[in-house]
Amino acid sequence: MLSFNFVSEPRSYAEILRNGYVVGRDFRVAFGDSKIESCLLVAPHGGGIEPGTSDIMRAVVEAGGWAWYEFAGFLRQGNKSCLHLASTEFDEPTLVAMLPQTAFVIAFHGASEAQVPMVYVGGKWARGRRTVIESVNKAFGEHGIRAVDALETPAAAHLQGLDDSSITNRGKRGEGVQMEFTRGARNLLFPPDSSREARGRRSVQLRPLAVSIHAAAKQLCEAAAERRA
Repeated sequence: MLSFNFVSEPRSYAEILRNGYVVGRDFRVAFGDSKIESCLLVAPHGGGIEPGTSDIMRAVVEAGGWAWYEFAGFLRQGNKSCLHLASTEFDEPTLVAMLPQTAFVIAFHGASEAQVPMVYVGGKWARGRRTVIESVNKAFGEHGIRAVDALETPAAAHLQGLDDSSITNRGKRGEGVQMEFTRGARNLLFPPDSSREARGRRSVQLRPLAVSIHAAAKQLCEAAAERRA
């Protein structure tokens, strides 16, 4: 019988397996590698780990056909404590193999601090942060989520995504973009409901948000291609 009372979160994928969790039963690893050379969208804490994050990523994939990766927890309880691998320690083999193939990464995370519908945009790529923020805020009236630079926001000091070992910065560029959606933002996109069946229902705000992130990713792919030319 599995226990959900671990003192700390796992430090490696091997530790998750040693603790008795099984891929396909307790968590899912899924991906699509179309156009991976241009950009890779990553939701490393999907399912019940950071609820709503993989759904946001998949909506962006639907908008633009991007390459993507998802690690999603499906335990009845304790997803975060049992399955949350820090971005700087994330070593699941499928993602490790994909990262060197892509120009840059856009990572989708959930920040639990605020009820205000915001997304803290971090990562080492300054132009990437700026482009995502501008595109999301341009469509603010359609989806109601404000984007801010994590590097300029005291409340997001621990969400900046600047470590070289972070998933966000492990593409070929060595810099990428990290999006941390507050609880308020995710509640806006996926209205809270006590039933398991309703947990994944999308609000009408998700589509315009996804389109705005897709537009930013497209701009950044063009910028990356110009740099290589």
